[in-house]
Amino acid sequence: MDPLRTSDPARIAGHRLLGRLGEGGMGVVYLARSAGGALIALKVVRGEYADDTGFRARFRREVAVARRVTGPWTVRLVDAAPDAEEPWLATEFVPGPSLAEAVVRHGPFPVRGLRVLGARLAEALHGLHEAGLVHRDLKPGNVLLAPDGPRLIDFGIARAPDDTSLTADGVVVGTPGYLPPEQAGGPAGVAAGPAGDVFSLGCVLVYAATGRPPFGTGPVDALLYRAVHDAPDTAGVPGELAHVLERCLEKDPARRPAARDLAHGLAGDAGRAPAGGPDADASPFGQVDESSAPWLPEPVVRLIAQRSAAALDLPDVDDTESCGTSEPAPGPERSPAGTAEGDSTGRPDRSRADLPPASGRRRFLAATGGAVLLAAGGATALWAANRDGSAPPEARPGKPRPTIALHGDLSGPDKETGRAQERGLRLAVEQFNARPGRPLTLAVRAEDDGGDPAAARRIAERLAGDPAVLAVVGPTTDATAEAALAAYDTALLPVVAVSPGANTHSLQGYRSFCHARVTDTVLAFYLNVYLRGAAASRRVGIVQDRAADHHGWEIGSTLSKLLHEDGHPQVPKVVSALRRDFRPPVDTLLAAGADSVVFAGRYERAALAAKVLHDRRFTGARAAAQAILDTRFLTAAGDAAEGWLAVAPVADPTALTAGAAFTAAYERRFGGPPPRYAAEAYDATGLVLAGIGGLKTSRPTRRGLLAAVRGTPYQGVVKKLAFKKDTGELVIGADNGVFLWRVERGDFRCRGPAPVTVPT
Repeated sequence: MDPLRTSDPARIAGHRLLGRLGEGGMGVVYLARSAGGALIALKVVRGEYADDTGFRARFRREVAVARRVTGPWTVRLVDAAPDAEEPWLATEFVPGPSLAEAVVRHGPFPVRGLRVLGARLAEALHGLHEAGLVHRDLKPGNVLLAPDGPRLIDFGIARAPDDTSLTADGVVVGTPGYLPPEQAGGPAGVAAGPAGDVFSLGCVLVYAATGRPPFGTGPVDALLYRAVHDAPDTAGVPGELAHVLERCLEKDPARRPAARDLAHGLAGDAGRAPAGGPDADASPFGQVDESSAPWLPEPVVRLIAQRSAAALDLPDVDDTESCGTSEPAPGPERSPAGTAEGDSTGRPDRSRADLPPASGRRRFLAATGGAVLLAAGGATALWAANRDGSAPPEARPGKPRPTIALHGDLSGPDKETGRAQERGLRLAVEQFNARPGRPLTLAVRAEDDGGDPAAARRIAERLAGDPAVLAVVGPTTDATAEAALAAYDTALLPVVAVSPGANTHSLQGYRSFCHARVTDTVLAFYLNVYLRGAAASRRVGIVQDRAADHHGWEIGSTLSKLLHEDGHPQVPKVVSALRRDFRPPVDTLLAAGADSVVFAGRYERAALAAKVLHDRRFTGARAAAQAILDTRFLTAAGDAAEGWLAVAPVADPTALTAGAAFTAAYERRFGGPPPRYAAEAYDATGLVLAGIGGLKTSRPTRRGLLAAVRGTPYQGVVKKLAFKKDTGELVIGADNGVFLWRVERGDFRCRGPAPVTVPT
């Protein structure tokens, strides 16, 4: 939890604010204590959004939905003022992890835990459906875990089944990978009914049982297609539950069980809730299990206990009241000068009276129940007791210095890229530490995952658990990023990545992830411009290699779509991951008249295709994305590599006017010219360092640093880095950091920025 700022009120409608839990583009979430002493999460919408009549109407609807949700396994709305000058709502709060976090950190659930989880979530859905609503976004991140049972959260897009206001324009609402077929692939305006929630619950339970979603991961288009057409992957689901979940995942909504029937079916002896669950005696779905066996895995129980212990340090209700509360007001209480109520400086009152004896805090904790806080954007759960607010205590003797970490492949297949990024980071930090008047001195820590996703996950957990680590640059590859980002996000540890390209990293909605390069999907745009412009291609052949998974899909399918929209002739060819002989697909393209070829895949198989084209004496344009920008492509392809072009989000700083100072500093420090990705890592680190400098404190927090990094544009050596405040998405401008590289005389040479328009 971050401290309140001078601009924050001390109270809102009688609720005493204790600190900041999160901040997004649309508002702020505070941890507060109600007048009755309960801990609550209070979401306040920014004034500029409140002035939007459409947004205010949606906020009123969210409050109205929350008032109708009253079941024991859903969050309870405590208070709300949708018509206030700055609208706000308050919900119950518990310091528990989400299901997504629990599975990422501690693995799949046992059978008993799956039964309790499924039965109680089905009961929550039944209550929602009885109230005439559907949730429409049930996913692991929207399930909180508490010792007495799960809680279903986030009703921001819950609607009546016949309400199609969100889908009238054809936009898919919800989270791909957990959407039912009728929501993922139906025509615009088709209502999502209660059966869709049951399908999503089946997906959630498969995830809890196996650690992976039933329709895999990948680009959004692929996830939506699989939900509509493919059978779910339930391998690893315990046999006694597999049949139940397969019924939930039927493509036909009419064949799925109702939520009430599902709750009854799962609430056997193993599925009954633990003693003491909310309203357990009144539950129609099963009697309370008198056994003491926990329903949660032991590591998850320990995690909840740790976070509950952190809550003991919060101010007690008696001390809150002793600060002089006034009568409840309809909005924030402020001093006549407009600053927060408090001392003569205008700061909120945070006197020593806010530190009660431990016994009083424990009395309060025992009295509080409830579940959740909703993030400022309305779709993300944030937890108060994460270690993300810890300030590295640089001033204390014996404590480690605040640190910027490099997480990369320093010894595995992509060690050239990882080591280049490490050097770029070290140079930036050394220059920062040499500045007079800096707010603090930083340490550098380099962690090597060797390109192994399992090692990447362990490293992420280790870095996230070290309060001295303020930010991370990396990881190096898509696979290691996919394994690591959830752990970083759990701790709200800022992560800036410059080499992974999969669009899915951004689509997962990680709060702490800054994708400091255009995605592979965007690179297809530059390939399209190059082929139709500089290459003057009349018919483009596309080899989409399934062995490249995300990369192949995003490059190949996006390029094909762009060419189709432009009415440009193309010959697309999808190649099996098992194929090693590229002569048949290449011959198919050439026979169809392709005068240019794009390989949507990685360097090793691109080399195989390059050799076939060389043998066929093909002289047309041959292109790919950054996956072939690798010395291993040159080695594997030999003479056949000559003339190939790569569109890549990486520059040669020695060829940039803005890169002269960086190049000189790099050569002085490391004795040679900077390799690819050194400048990008230098810029990413510079972005973080600018955020630290802007905070002007020797004890910055991760949360404060993340807000600074996302909130302030930074001009780097290669490009300008700026992110959208509400989504964290990279803002793409004319200075986009995408360059053309061509193989000339056996090596890649940078040919300048990639063009963005086709000459007329």
